[in-house]
Amino acid sequence: MNKKIRNATITKQKNITFKSQLEKSVYNTLQQLGFKPKYEPKTFTLIDAFEAKTPYYDKETDNQLKKRRELGDSSARKLVKKSNKFQGIRYTPDFYFKYNGIDIYIESKGFENDVFPIKKKLFLRYLNTIKTPSMYFEIYTKKQLLQAIEIIKEYATTSLDKNVTSGTS
Repeated sequence: MNKKIRNATITKQKNITFKSQLEKSVYNTLQQLGFKPKYEPKTFTLIDAFEAKTPYYDKETDNQLKKRRELGDSSARKLVKKSNKFQGIRYTPDFYFKYNGIDIYIESKGFENDVFPIKKKLFLRYLNTIKTPSMYFEIYTKKQLLQAIEIIKEYATTSLDKNVTSGTS
């Protein structure tokens, strides 16, 4: 069982270790339909690491409380000054491939964790800043994947038609 993903089973196929059965199914379906998906090919930094200028305080860690109590202070948990260093926020889409000049990102989801909605919003915001046409899909079932593929093909065809009729290519 995959501890990072609730109810997920790590699955290996050839030289790829998928974090869930759904990811393996999405990969196989994309390949069977002629796409060349890459599994977790790139991690995007959505927010850089930073150092806070504003001091901040939070409750003691369990270890800090234990040490203080060993020294004889049995009072309740205290506020302590915390480090000013924060890690960046990173996101790795499950799948990426290019189709007719469009970057396609697919996230296969069983259950969302508490952080995913924020990372998804930040990633979609990032996609707004790049010049390459992109599409993003959040897939929960094979049926949704097949629907996504139809959307991709229709969008790519429509985009090509617009470029041809407007005189660009």
